[in-house]
Amino acid sequence: MIKAGAQVSSLKAYLQTPEQVEETFCKLRDIGYRIVQLQWINPEIPPETIAEALKKAGLVSVSTQDYYQAVLEHLEDTLQLHKLCGSRNVCVSGVPERFLSAEGCLAFAEELTGFSARMEAAGKVVSFHPRVQEYRRFHGKTAVEMIMEHTPENFQLGLDLYHLIKAGLNPEEWLHRYQGRIEFVHFKDYCVNHRGEEQLVPVGQGVIDWGPSLRGCKETGVKWIFAEQESWSKDAFLCMAESLSFLQKNGVPAE
Repeated sequence: MIKAGAQVSSLKAYLQTPEQVEETFCKLRDIGYRIVQLQWINPEIPPETIAEALKKAGLVSVSTQDYYQAVLEHLEDTLQLHKLCGSRNVCVSGVPERFLSAEGCLAFAEELTGFSARMEAAGKVVSFHPRVQEYRRFHGKTAVEMIMEHTPENFQLGLDLYHLIKAGLNPEEWLHRYQGRIEFVHFKDYCVNHRGEEQLVPVGQGVIDWGPSLRGCKETGVKWIFAEQESWSKDAFLCMAESLSFLQKNGVPAE
């Protein structure tokens, strides 16, 4: 059954000290979250401290995420965190600028294939999280499509539906296209404020119609929907609570 979780990058400002990490994890537990994806915790905090804070809060991390280059640079800590947490999904975000061409996408896919093989040997699966700029087209195909076409079937797509929708693409169609290669998705919502500026809001309170995405996730066997919101116009933890409430009301339980 699909479950709701929290992408902790939403709370980066509250993840800068060991004490903040423990307090933030406990607040997420008290809101009702049980599953998290870890990102943007102060890299100076040791994996052992993060894992202990998760244990104290009763949370389960099923994935980590960071920029591709950052994962490579901190791979030892990433793998140690996965070992301590018992998670297996290593998510890398974005295409480095040097790979943003038709030839570059193929080279990046080859590099990701090698990285995926290394992680598979360590008992991990790799997923790729594209941003809106990675949906630019080369010879009629998006960079994401080119990468997925030239990586093995066990290579996953960490689909952020906010970025997909902002790129003008159909989330339900993409969920079905890559069925079996998507373990998790991100739900992030937005509105346009009175100044004409985009503003992130709790899931279900913005302009995105989540009906097709929810239907597609349930039909294609997605395991986790992570609520995400990196900026707020009110209390950040209240925003995370309201996102979870929306998901639960739409048939996505937290446990």
